[in-house]
Amino acid sequence: MRSALQLRSLTWRQLPLQVGEPRDLLAQGVELLDRLEHDPTPTLRWYRPTRPAIILGRGQARDLPASSNAGMEVLTRFSGGGAVLLAPDVLGLDVLVPAGDPFLEGDLTAVFSRVGAVWATALSELGVQDVSVHAGAGTARRQGDARQRLLAAVCYATLGRGEVLAAGRKLVGLAQRRRRPGALVQCGLLRRWEPAPLLAALGAGPRDAEIEAAALGLDDLAWPGGRAPDDAEVMHAVERSFDQTRD
Repeated sequence: MRSALQLRSLTWRQLPLQVGEPRDLLAQGVELLDRLEHDPTPTLRWYRPTRPAIILGRGQARDLPASSNAGMEVLTRFSGGGAVLLAPDVLGLDVLVPAGDPFLEGDLTAVFSRVGAVWATALSELGVQDVSVHAGAGTARRQGDARQRLLAAVCYATLGRGEVLAAGRKLVGLAQRRRRPGALVQCGLLRRWEPAPLLAALGAGPRDAEIEAAALGLDDLAWPGGRAPDDAEVMHAVERSFDQTRD
């Protein structure tokens, strides 16, 4: 077993952006988690789907109305949380952390705070204004009334520990899966927030002012010169911020 000092010195392995089918992208994240048992190198893996798919959190029911998700695959990820429309305008990042790594110290949710702080630093350096990290308890109420259950069913409509906001609206969502080799923290950066297809798939009306106001995308922000940072710039900033955690 490596010592904490040795683990702390390990730099993050940074994999290139992977573009592919949603099912394959999700499966590879779990495969990389299992590989940590034989190669305990902390790893950052970026991905973007070639087409949209509805991704349910582990434990969510799969009884979506067929008429509303026609043409979109419905998948269940290996982490918790609410449903996400994994589309080409979502930039995904898997943060893979080996067991025993100091990044996992504390309770099961402490890693969310660390990952969120990394994202917040990077986004601030890119010029995003009024960035914050949610430090409180999760706001999803899955056992509440019908309205609360709908909000809980949509990942970006509620907040969890470590998730990143801009001007009070959710910008980066987080979910986690633990196995014996370590942890997989799945991050989703919105480029644009368009919840109508997901709401329809969940059997709700396509317009919902509260849910529309709960999140926003990087491209939805006002940028000097009218251009938001592209994916390459975001990836570089986030990777640099992660590297700073090993200094």
